Amino acid sequence: MKGYSQYFWVIHFIGDLVIVNFAFLITYYLKFKTLIFSDKYIFLFIIFNSIWVLVALFLKLYKLNRLRRLDRVLFNLFKAFIFNTFIISTILFSVKASDFSREHLYITYILLFTLILLWRYSAIKSIYFYRKFGFNYKRVVIIGGSEVADQLYTYFTSDDVLGIRVKGIFSDNDITFNVKDSIHSGGLDELKSFTLDNDIDEIYYSMPLTYTKRIQGLVDFCDKNMIRFKIVPDFRGFLFKQVNIDFYDDVPVVTLRAEPLTDITNRFLKRVFDILFSALVILFVLIWLYPIIAILIKLSSRGPVLFKQARSGVANIDFMCYKFRSMTQSTDADTKQASKGDARITKIGAFLRKSSLDEFPQFINVFMGDMSIVGPRPHMLLHTEEYSALINKYMVRQLVKPGITGAAQIKGYRGETKELKDMEGRVRLDVWYIENWSLSVDVNIIFYTVWNLFKGDENAL
Repeated sequence: MKGYSQYFWVIHFIGDLVIVNFAFLITYYLKFKTLIFSDKYIFLFIIFNSIWVLVALFLKLYKLNRLRRLDRVLFNLFKAFIFNTFIISTILFSVKASDFSREHLYITYILLFTLILLWRYSAIKSIYFYRKFGFNYKRVVIIGGSEVADQLYTYFTSDDVLGIRVKGIFSDNDITFNVKDSIHSGGLDELKSFTLDNDIDEIYYSMPLTYTKRIQGLVDFCDKNMIRFKIVPDFRGFLFKQVNIDFYDDVPVVTLRAEPLTDITNRFLKRVFDILFSALVILFVLIWLYPIIAILIKLSSRGPVLFKQARSGVANIDFMCYKFRSMTQSTDADTKQASKGDARITKIGAFLRKSSLDEFPQFINVFMGDMSIVGPRPHMLLHTEEYSALINKYMVRQLVKPGITGAAQIKGYRGETKELKDMEGRVRLDVWYIENWSLSVDVNIIFYTVWNLFKGDENAL
């Protein structure tokens, strides 16, 4: 069998390193007509390799599920190059960048990006064809004929890159979905003989967990025949994408919501990231942007430059959220959300809202600790009160700090929530973010936010 998948990331990793070094060396030779490095270029060579490895691991470029689509490969590589460029530029600036050839670096990055993209594409295609011709795959069967089994079957048969071949579907009840003619379907009485005759590697059990004796019998059968047995519980009714299972001695305890940010190390990393990111924006952008926008706001209407409003924060504790004022002053600011064609929005305010420049003072909120760069958007107190009564999972949003941007915003749930389903969609994505947080997720959301700013967002008021 079958199992070289664990080495795929090593192959990609080694291939990337070879290309990184080749690009650096060939451009160095073309520029200086020698392969003998000076001391400063030995330093740069080491830094160049080290930064690539650290960034690639941080962005999880070598996870196989991130290598399946060329557009995702391109996007992840683009992020890696942005990070590399930023970090190396910072290092070179601190050690006098004028001592190094910019032309050498520019050509190195262009060559590196081109070669790695070609290499990654050819590697993915090689894996695809390797598995398509019957190598490096697992033979599996699914027990159950319900919707969960259908979703699992659809996932397994969706892409040959997964390296999984469904050989049979077994259930004592009717199978509710269409199965290919080449895949065997039958009752549970056929399962064991079929499994042994077809050299099955894994069995996926998607039937009710109440059949404890049946499950134990299958576990014993699989252990005896060196077959991996996996249970697929149906937690969809709880709207949780993933669960955690801990053991108190031998007692399994299922936690229905994974929360990475309950870990103190993760909270520390996120806070450090927030402080550094917000400090950079405040020092290099807000410090000169603020007076320009302040003048434009003052010229457009009477009132303060900043709009300050109490919003719902972490643990549902109120905090004062800052924005550049984009509307005329009114008595309904704390009860009425902005809408398309809102007469309260000033001319400069319309531009600020469309470009999201009105949100920039919230980097001060982030630096002060009331907000995060990424998280659920903070809502007016009245909205928190209203929607928490209408949407079951609404208050889950308050388990983490609110953010300047979030998963809901990059997925189209930005701006006015005209209908309840709009807020339900926003809450669903906010809960997903809480359950799936990582620094790489934050970086992804930031990149998509910037991309949407340049592309334009029709939901921006």
